[in-house]
Amino acid sequence: MRDAVARGGGHMVIHTSSAGTWARNGEPMQPFAAATLTEQHVDASGFRAIRLTEDLVRPCDLVITATREHRSHVVGLVPGVVRRTFTLLELARVATSSSVPARLEAPGTAEHLRASVAWAAQLRGSVSRREESVDDLDDPLGTPLEVYRERAEAITRAVEQIVPFLMGERGATAAG
Repeated sequence: MRDAVARGGGHMVIHTSSAGTWARNGEPMQPFAAATLTEQHVDASGFRAIRLTEDLVRPCDLVITATREHRSHVVGLVPGVVRRTFTLLELARVATSSSVPARLEAPGTAEHLRASVAWAAQLRGSVSRREESVDDLDDPLGTPLEVYRERAEAITRAVEQIVPFLMGERGATAAG
């Protein structure tokens, strides 16, 4: 996400950080995860795990999780972020919905980001999905490197849909 935001010029508005619901502070990245990022030309050398806390969640305009279970954990920590917390795949689905207006206010600004998140929260229940589990991106921990690569591809596709939506860089539909 951080890399996509920087490439899109959104780093002045969107500040990204990462924390794990069950992370052990200071732990290095899993080797297959680091290898997969390196293959995608993303520098993971300085990564150290951070455990998710209320203080990290509370000021966020948007919280993105991998699974619905993680989303529930976040909302359990800080109930007030319920409308600002999405799974990655859920937000990507909403971001490409034909229900998203072509323009929200002030593209490329923090105001636009907040308006996009509010709009996504309104659409959350109305955007079709086959079943709830399609919103989950399961942790590949303990699986072969190929599974990490598959997860990375899914994350990349989702991020490529989300970042333009958050920055106001596209029209009303994914197709155009």
